[in-house]
Amino acid sequence: MDGNQGTYSDGEWVDRVRISSQDQKPLTQGRTANIEVTVSLPRIAQNNFLDLYSTTNVTQPSWTLITSLPVTGTGWEQILTASYTVPTGSGVQAIRAALRRGGVASPCTTGPYDDRDDLVFMAAAPYVSGAKATSVAAGFDYSLALRADGTLWGWGDNYYSQLGDAVGQFGSTLPVQGPLLPGVKSVHAINGTSLALRTDGTVWTWGSSDYGLQGNGGTTPSKTPAQVPGLTGVTALAMGIHHVLALKSDGTVWAWGENGDRQLGDGTGVSRTLPVQVAGLTQVTAVAAGRSHSLALKSDGTVWVWGTNVMGCLGDDSIDSSPVPRKLPGLSGVTSIAAGHAFSLAIRGTRELWGWGVGPLGDTTSYYRTPTRTYQWASGSISLFAGPSHAVALDRTQGKAWTWGDLSSHATCQSAEVNYGRVPAALGLTGVAGVSIGDRYAHAFLTDGTVWGWGGGPRQRGNDQVTSGECAPAKVLLP
Repeated sequence: MDGNQGTYSDGEWVDRVRISSQDQKPLTQGRTANIEVTVSLPRIAQNNFLDLYSTTNVTQPSWTLITSLPVTGTGWEQILTASYTVPTGSGVQAIRAALRRGGVASPCTTGPYDDRDDLVFMAAAPYVSGAKATSVAAGFDYSLALRADGTLWGWGDNYYSQLGDAVGQFGSTLPVQGPLLPGVKSVHAINGTSLALRTDGTVWTWGSSDYGLQGNGGTTPSKTPAQVPGLTGVTALAMGIHHVLALKSDGTVWAWGENGDRQLGDGTGVSRTLPVQVAGLTQVTAVAAGRSHSLALKSDGTVWVWGTNVMGCLGDDSIDSSPVPRKLPGLSGVTSIAAGHAFSLAIRGTRELWGWGVGPLGDTTSYYRTPTRTYQWASGSISLFAGPSHAVALDRTQGKAWTWGDLSSHATCQSAEVNYGRVPAALGLTGVAGVSIGDRYAHAFLTDGTVWGWGGGPRQRGNDQVTSGECAPAKVLLP
């Protein structure tokens, strides 16, 4: 905010105010930051001072003096610098640069040579070293994690600023703190678009907006999270390749993104940059999104499908696509669903795995045109997760997980701890609490709060491990 003093000079006296972290990470409460102020000066040296102030209340500010810097030079411009510790307790803060001629320090001095400019900025919440991860998302060549202290972290590619503005376009092999966004419940990733579901039921997006994936009506990339307009009461999200599904607390489903294969389910083939309601669906309890098809699970245990059916992923023994949801025949009592590129999975009861389409279905066959039981666990209550060609089953009561199917770039990947074959086999991690599967990499976060990953995305490992051995689980080095 540009102050209105200093009218003696047409350009006033304080030209620019900049704040940055010393370690090139996001501005964080409780950490040291650098302040850089560019001032215009009279040609003859005078008794000038630059006073720097800070406040944590930008609506009714009470300014605290940081330091007073003597302005001793002459000429058109001079850059003055100082450092200070960003106060804690507020995400929105401000600094004031006040240039005065003589007198004593005050945030509100007036005079023909006096000038003051304010800079309002966001300060990330201080993170707790070792805080537990509560959500993880594997995108295309990048990953996100949410920690119990409310901070967001990311690693991998950052071409579309999907990690935020903490690092450059080439990203980071190690986790960096992401954008400030309070009250996040879960994080999600789709290609170069990042999404966060907040506890208040709103959805926030940043990064790429190809195919309208930010859901804000535009196609311009963004470094900072922005709320998806007109969408509230959301309880769950599902990502396809180029489309997003949102389940609301009233049991309806909303969608946006690419719709060339009718995967949005609104009865048209028109792609959407804003959320539209999926036609005719109520009482939905879960959603899943494949490459170009979508699934919904209703409270009565039935599954509803729509989108492309070229590979039989709608499970009705045809290749006829559907622009609106239709009931999947021959399967009831379902408790969990998942979708990959061209296949669909379901758990009937608590332990029966059913699959259809083309992909890792759970047995030695990779193609069924109708739902077929492919595997059964001896005990537990199973939830499903799927990526383009990889799947994970999780029994949260025991913290045990099973994997099957390859990852896109690792059809021949082999590991004693991760199964890449066609039939489910135990994952070599214990205490698994949640899973996310991307195009070339998969992640799990454990009950101890650590994040692990496996597959063929070298930039998604989140550590400095060499490329060999990436088929096995590797721990992400969250600080």
